[in-house]
Amino acid sequence: MTSREEVAQAMAYFESSDDIGLLHQLVEEVAPRAKRMVGQFLRRGNEDSIPPPADLRAAREPAERDAAVRTLRATNEFPLLQVLARSIGQRIETLELTASVEFPEGARVSVPESNTYPPNGTRNEGTVESTGTSLRVRLDNGETWQGPPSLARRAGGES
Repeated sequence: MTSREEVAQAMAYFESSDDIGLLHQLVEEVAPRAKRMVGQFLRRGNEDSIPPPADLRAAREPAERDAAVRTLRATNEFPLLQVLARSIGQRIETLELTASVEFPEGARVSVPESNTYPPNGTRNEGTVESTGTSLRVRLDNGETWQGPPSLARRAGGES
């Protein structure tokens, strides 16, 4: 199987994954690699030297989870890395928008101290001020929390 075929199968996996924690983790993992690659292209030229994403669509048959993650981690061709990152990012956006429907403005929620995956620290309660791909919550202690809606829970132990 060629690297393009592996990437297409990995894209198919990521585009259908509901594992929001894994997807967030992978975006955090790939971002510094992509940034380094862009820096290398810029040192050799200008913005025009940065290659566009590969012209590739997801395969009909997705890779297994572990194979998709391995493919992402092993991909060093910038155009292929871009399409993988884009498929993960678009899936995160879809899942976060879906999660945000549960939390309209004014809803009481509980959110973790940290707005990253995996969630850690104690949970704090507050009121949703704005919703979308990112939730902004005015906490009862006067602080503002902003992060992925998928980290929020209904206040009072409801899910």
